[in-house]
Amino acid sequence: MILSGTIASTVQLQMLNNKWMQKKESGNVLSKQELNERSTWTSEQFMIADFQDQLEHNREAEKRQKIDNKIMSGGSLSPEEISYLEKNDPAALKKYRETKEEKESYKEKLRQCRTKEEVDRVKLQKLGELESSLSSVVNDATIPKSAKLAKAQEILAKTNNIETAHLEFVKSAEYQSMPMEEEKKEQEAADNEISGEITSDEITDSKKADDAEITDTSDSTQNKADNVTDDNNNQVSDIENLDTMDTNASEKTSEKDNHKKEYSTEIRKVTKKLKEGFEAADMHVDIIV
Repeated sequence: MILSGTIASTVQLQMLNNKWMQKKESGNVLSKQELNERSTWTSEQFMIADFQDQLEHNREAEKRQKIDNKIMSGGSLSPEEISYLEKNDPAALKKYRETKEEKESYKEKLRQCRTKEEVDRVKLQKLGELESSLSSVVNDATIPKSAKLAKAQEILAKTNNIETAHLEFVKSAEYQSMPMEEEKKEQEAADNEISGEITSDEITDSKKADDAEITDTSDSTQNKADNVTDDNNNQVSDIENLDTMDTNASEKTSEKDNHKKEYSTEIRKVTKKLKEGFEAADMHVDIIV
């Protein structure tokens, strides 16, 4: 699942615009020398200065928009962008760092998984938590629309960070070597059976050796006569066993595929709810599973 899209950061742009207008109206945007110089300006010079101020304001807004989009897409900020937020919006920087910490915590949970199904369950649980948080915000009539948008942007950033971490993990050799739960059970059963056989063999090896010495001579002639018949029977038995093994393998593969489809279906359901939540907060995003 990948969340992407063009999202207008209305709140941030409006805040920047308000700050710029306040400074301009108060005169604090200009030094005392500049104010003295402007006392003799013509109307044309004032128009040029206003145009230049507006350009600077637009550049500042565009720079912030790029940072916001990078955060919401799950990207990592450059040192320069981090410095910009430290100076202009420490609260936004704090939220960005919290999101990255949450991403690292999610990656650690993935590394602790022992089967592929467990990985799917971890993802499903995390997406469910994010969907629940988003739903509680967009359905709360007491929260202003601008605050809903800001909170939805935070959740979008978290969702994309989780998705990025998950995609990286499933491409790793660690995940590829993980068994399905059914495979893990089969391996554990085989290991237990081998362990039991070894213990039993150690007890009976001595007795078997004694019995073999007594019976080897008397059985030798009969064994030779039986070998021809056994070979023919074994050939038929081997063919039947191969058919049975192929059927069992096919059934197990089908069962594993069904388990995978079940988790994929549940993840798609949660993803759909997330998309609906973002749209309710006036964030139009495309979700690709």
